[in-house]
Amino acid sequence: MEKKNETQAKSILQMDVKDIVGKFSTIKKKKKKSSKPKFEMKKTVVAFDIGTSSIKIAVGSYYKNKLSIDKLFETATPDGSIEDGKITNSSALMAALNYTLMDNGIRVKDVICTTNSSSIINRELIIPKVEEDELATVVKYEIQQYLPINLNDYILQTSVLEEIEENNQKKLSVRAISYPERTANAYYELVNGLGLRPYALDVNYNSLNKLINNIGINQIFPYSEDGSLAFIDMGVKSIDINIYNRKGILDFTRIIRTGGADIDDALIQRKHSTRKTLEQDKKEKIHLNFTETDKFSDCVKDVADEWIEKIEKVIQFYKNKSFENEISNIILYGGSSNLNGLPKYMAEKLGIKTMKISTLPNVTIKPKDIDIAKYINVIGSIIRL
Repeated sequence: MEKKNETQAKSILQMDVKDIVGKFSTIKKKKKKSSKPKFEMKKTVVAFDIGTSSIKIAVGSYYKNKLSIDKLFETATPDGSIEDGKITNSSALMAALNYTLMDNGIRVKDVICTTNSSSIINRELIIPKVEEDELATVVKYEIQQYLPINLNDYILQTSVLEEIEENNQKKLSVRAISYPERTANAYYELVNGLGLRPYALDVNYNSLNKLINNIGINQIFPYSEDGSLAFIDMGVKSIDINIYNRKGILDFTRIIRTGGADIDDALIQRKHSTRKTLEQDKKEKIHLNFTETDKFSDCVKDVADEWIEKIEKVIQFYKNKSFENEISNIILYGGSSNLNGLPKYMAEKLGIKTMKISTLPNVTIKPKDIDIAKYINVIGSIIRL
């Protein structure tokens, strides 16, 4: 049975190149061909963004190019159940999800999972122009030239970005995503164990990419003529940097192993706060700026300065890699982006306009007074193209 599930997950994940990592739903029974036209059906799904500290959950639909969100909520991730995007304690995670879904009255059966991990390999490659049926073979060969991995342990997804000409030869610019098969199977088994239907598996930067390109998010954060946008997910255990060029194509991605947990630890170690009062203290007593000083804000500034130093190194690396391509705007989201004064503080330190996502254009969100910044990945994952 286990072997069958692995085969299902792999074959389904390879189906939908447009979505980078495609469906991992159970294989549908073949139906007799019909001459009747197919009609698009509205499908309501429940999506999980399972992080190290919390699980973000969205219920909604994407129908006729319109994204509607019916519910948004979160729950704590059981300790030790997720590590770098990998499920390490399935039973604890399953119990937490089952309770949360029941407690919120969720009866939707089709599930999307979105995640991120340093073990997911994302590369843009330039290869000779080949036929579609040769694409995977050529990409595998190119990847194995410089990455010491066994691609038999990964699910490879490829998508052609554009056709280019180089040295009078036609070539293809290709995005290749190598997703660990064991990780994909673990999510597949998790959803099955909940008695739900695995519908799609996504990667956070692809979920974000769909928001950028399908709901007009760049109406709020416009590109400059030669600039790129850096979207920075400020998480509890990691800071994910995703840079998109002016065509709305993912150009660069990096994960930095630091995050909001470092601020929590610093405040507690210096006895400025306790576990019980931590969240309230962060909301009421901390404001990052260059003029006022107090023990709370100064403690957080020390951590924020370390974040900014690491972010600056990543941005500089990107600029060098992309022939001095400039970043016109930095857009913050994720739980740690809520630190009072962080966008302005980062902007002054980096010399780049920085802001936080606080609204999403062209998206119907029924829950009111919700911190949209925490739910960007899970909202984007509902868009199926």
